[in-house]
Amino acid sequence: MNKYLFILLFVSASAWAQGPNGTERYYRPANGKSGAELKTAFSEIIRNPKVVGYDNLKAAYQLTDVRPDGYLRDWYSNATQYVPGSNMSSGQKEEGLGYNREHLLPQSWFGKSTDPMYSDIMHVVPSDARLNGQRNDNPFGEVTDQTAQVSTSLNGYSKWGAPNKNLNVPEGLTKVFEPNDELKGDIARIYFYMITCYEDTLHTWPWPESRTATYVFDEQGTPYEPLQPWVMDMFMRWSSQDPVDSIELARNEAVWHVQGNRNPFVDYPGLEDYVWGEQREEPFVYGDGTDDNDPLFQPTMTIALNSAFFGGEWTGVRPAGASSVVRGEENGVTIEFALGNNGRNMYLGKDHIRIYQKNLLEFSTTDAVFDKIDFEVTKNDNGRVLMVGEDTLQNYNWTGSTPTVTFHLDEDNGPFYIKSVTIHRTRIRKVGDVNVDYIVDVADIATIIDCMAAGEGPAEADVNGDGAIDVADIATVIDIMATGQ
Repeated sequence: MNKYLFILLFVSASAWAQGPNGTERYYRPANGKSGAELKTAFSEIIRNPKVVGYDNLKAAYQLTDVRPDGYLRDWYSNATQYVPGSNMSSGQKEEGLGYNREHLLPQSWFGKSTDPMYSDIMHVVPSDARLNGQRNDNPFGEVTDQTAQVSTSLNGYSKWGAPNKNLNVPEGLTKVFEPNDELKGDIARIYFYMITCYEDTLHTWPWPESRTATYVFDEQGTPYEPLQPWVMDMFMRWSSQDPVDSIELARNEAVWHVQGNRNPFVDYPGLEDYVWGEQREEPFVYGDGTDDNDPLFQPTMTIALNSAFFGGEWTGVRPAGASSVVRGEENGVTIEFALGNNGRNMYLGKDHIRIYQKNLLEFSTTDAVFDKIDFEVTKNDNGRVLMVGEDTLQNYNWTGSTPTVTFHLDEDNGPFYIKSVTIHRTRIRKVGDVNVDYIVDVADIATIIDCMAAGEGPAEADVNGDGAIDVADIATVIDIMATGQ
């Protein structure tokens, strides 16, 4: 099909919008893509999670994996009552005596202690130590109906043993671990996340040397389809039979606060069909059908800087081994608070932050520039001041015109107390933004088509500047959309 005709059909068939679950335009770079190209687009969005480190996972579980009764959500057992941060164990002979940080995709498949996979909380979950040992590095699967060849956890919640041969499992695979039905979809979508997030490094993983990974990964596979057909078929079925629920949505949001990325297969139930399934030829639309004029953009906004804004990883002085960079986001403004090179202290309070020597505070925004940032300071002993490069802030106010700006402390001793910031921004109108909604997308192509039909239009519709509003301008917009420039 002619690519311009395809785009015109796409314009008439698509509703463009904000992303789901408060994601705004996080997924926008995947607009209009399909199949392998769509998978790579999602990989570029979610890759490089800012993991908190393996030792800090047990604290992070208080955000991601706590049941309504306050105990940890155990992914392999429904008969445990583990206290977040306690009950850690390296192994137990009985169920219920301790839990592990379980890699749903085993460590040996990607290289032990290799970050970010080793600490990626998306797939490193709390599970009973004994059941973790029973699973070992065996693949997930479905067990045979021959009960003599199968063992179960308490209440029959999880099962392990000989695989169901009707699922076309490879010869030589003698043991699989079957999670409970209420978690099968969750696990499938986590595997979809893993092979998407790490698409560009899968080929470097040592899984061909693993005892079990060769039953899961396909030696003839590609970055687009790295899993063996029996595994992919099973995960697609699991994801359909156990759809996304409120618990999984809440965990995805918590992971976002912990390490700054999301699982698109949770945010978009059924996305796997657009990537690998029957809809792989259809273009993906990132929105939810609402107006895309971005009513959430605020030229002026005040953000409270505190532990809650930065994800609640800790409150008070930074614990030993905790993340050296925390991140918060609100209405298109991202603020990163970093320990900095050779920094010794870092503080997140309930109602303020404290910046010490070497700390960095970086502000960034998209499709806009910062014009002014005013700091509300709660304490400023001995005349300490913030700086931008070599420039000193006057009266705690910064002015400029940039999408990114970083602040640090002067050379005197810290700390410097900041309660909030008031930010002023100006939108940037890009080339190709014909309809003035501050994005370049198929809606601009529709506007150009209207101008062509009317025989006239605004100067912005002549995107390539050749003096005419025609198909060449549509081609220019398509190129801008494709490159993201």
